Amino acid sequence: MPTALIAILSIFALIFFHELGHFIFAKRYGVRVEEFGIGLPPRIFGKKVGETIYSLNWIPLGGFVKLYGEDRKINDPKSFSSKTIYQRAVILFAGIAAFFAIAFIIFSVLSAVGYRASITEEEVERRGIYNEVDIIISNVVSGSPAGEAGVMPGDILFEVEEKEIKKLKDAQEVIEDNEGEETKVGILRGGEPLFFSMIPREDPPEGEGAIGIEMDLVIEKKHPLYIAPIQGAVLTGNMTFLTVRGFGMLISSIFTEKSTLDMIGGPVAIVDIGAGTVTAGVSSFLQFLGMITIALAIFNLLPIPALDGGRLFLLGIEKIKGAPVPEKVEVGLTTVSFILLLTLMAIVTYNDIVTRWF
Repeated sequence: MPTALIAILSIFALIFFHELGHFIFAKRYGVRVEEFGIGLPPRIFGKKVGETIYSLNWIPLGGFVKLYGEDRKINDPKSFSSKTIYQRAVILFAGIAAFFAIAFIIFSVLSAVGYRASITEEEVERRGIYNEVDIIISNVVSGSPAGEAGVMPGDILFEVEEKEIKKLKDAQEVIEDNEGEETKVGILRGGEPLFFSMIPREDPPEGEGAIGIEMDLVIEKKHPLYIAPIQGAVLTGNMTFLTVRGFGMLISSIFTEKSTLDMIGGPVAIVDIGAGTVTAGVSSFLQFLGMITIALAIFNLLPIPALDGGRLFLLGIEKIKGAPVPEKVEVGLTTVSFILLLTLMAIVTYNDIVTRWF
């Protein structure tokens, strides 16, 4: 529970700074902020300070900044709808920019304290640095022998059946040699050695492997303080590219795969993985937090009317047409897309709970 709480509070902090970006630039352009909310209504409690209600809400999915005149045309200097297209676009994009700024800070700190980076077995062999690399468990299939035993993503594999493991192929060979027999696996978690017993499957489901884990070779990288911000920017850019590509693959899978929902992790999965990285150490947790921050930024950029990206898209149409999209059309699109997003989130959350606990 303590590790899960840290993960939850960290994600809420990301949401807070995202909404703070909208809030700051709305104030900057003289727009009245009616409510600054964390979570979605119904409201748990709220307190009005000045012209703004600050609230905490029951549904822990995001947050919001309610702007005067954002859902209807109001001829008032303090209305969002009275501002220029440029000003409205800046207010909407400010939340997304906040995510990227936070990711940059996280990855800069990570560069200074040290982080694990993937490396190929070919490069390790060429450089002869097997003693400098770790075999990290990047994924654990729920319900697999490893999952049932208690192995978690972020754990470092160092031993199988009392044999020291430094190569991926060595791990695979030892595990395969022990299919159907009780096997002792040693991992490091937060620097502490732990040992788990499991029985590798002789005929595992396709793509899962005998014990249900995915492994990567990683090497520790650390940069001086004066280099850390540069490396932080590089890592932010790289993670943005990988996340965009990941979203592209996910969207394309809708037309090619039958199990697209299984590829999506909801709030339960995110907290579960986050809790695992907290246990694995500061470096692992910062990497997780940076990845989630970029994912939230890219998700918010999607051209879905209920999201910032969709509203920016509608502003683009307004700029091209020279007139705003009719209010009824915009409200209808926003409402429908919001309901669809909540429905999808409910389905994914249910799938996460069933997969992990039943």
